Amino acid sequence: METDLVSRLEEAADRFVIPLRMNEGFDEPALLQLRERIDHCGTAWREETRVPKRAALILAELHPAIEACAWLYEGNMRQRIQEAGVMVSEAVVAALD
Repeated sequence: METDLVSRLEEAADRFVIPLRMNEGFDEPALLQLRERIDHCGTAWREETRVPKRAALILAELHPAIEACAWLYEGNMRQRIQEAGVMVSEAVVAALD
């Protein structure tokens, strides 16, 4: 169960971040799915005393990766990506709180 949960989180993160990094644009449905996966992890780990190491690494790298991708874009798109990074960061904090 735990491995599946982390794998789904990783897939959602890749589905959103990789196209940004490849300068292929912003995928709103992928962002929403990533947010759902983060929330799902938070629910699953609510009573746990630890988070799987692989998941912690994924969650820790999300905001910096999204922020770095924003600089590949200009204007409103850059702002939108930065706002997505903040939203993801807030979701991570809520999931781990």
